[in-house]
Amino acid sequence: MIAMAGIDLSGNSLSQEIPNGLTTLLGVRYLNLSGNHFSGCIPEDIGNLVLLESLDLSGNQLSGKIPQSLAALKSISVLNLSTNELSGRIPTGDQLRTLTDPSIYSNNPGLCGVPLEDCINSSTPTQTEKSQDEDREALWLYCFVAAGFIFGFWLYWGIFLFRSETWRCAFYQYVDNMQAKATKKMYSCMSCFQASGSE
Repeated sequence: MIAMAGIDLSGNSLSQEIPNGLTTLLGVRYLNLSGNHFSGCIPEDIGNLVLLESLDLSGNQLSGKIPQSLAALKSISVLNLSTNELSGRIPTGDQLRTLTDPSIYSNNPGLCGVPLEDCINSSTPTQTEKSQDEDREALWLYCFVAAGFIFGFWLYWGIFLFRSETWRCAFYQYVDNMQAKATKKMYSCMSCFQASGSE
């Protein structure tokens, strides 16, 4: 194991991904890579640096999620991941809970979770969306029930009202036309309803 108190490479023009070799320096207590042009993800095995007390990766172009292994660092007391392109939920851990200053994660629009705003699970519809879907389904059901009732009512009474075959055919044609118009009207109403619900 290489014994090294700290590494400070801040304020240079270093680019590409953070070298994986840095996470093998298990004796490192201070790591400052801020103010460079590092891109890619934070190394998954950052948690290997078990003695790390200070980590500053601010002012780069790092993306992706913050590795869960960061939460395993028991000695971390100074952390700065601001001004990157990180996203996802901030890991939680006993030591990370003590770092309550939201500025250490600032300027990462995709980040959420404590100490920033809570994450919203986009895959789970909100209560409002569920309610709107239920309202649409209920409206469809009512429309079809009403259309079926009207069609059945006139069909039943039409048999008695129009005895001759000529009148009966004309009546059936009329009912068919009315049903087509009603169906078209319902689809038009539902389209307007869905359009207003999606706004």
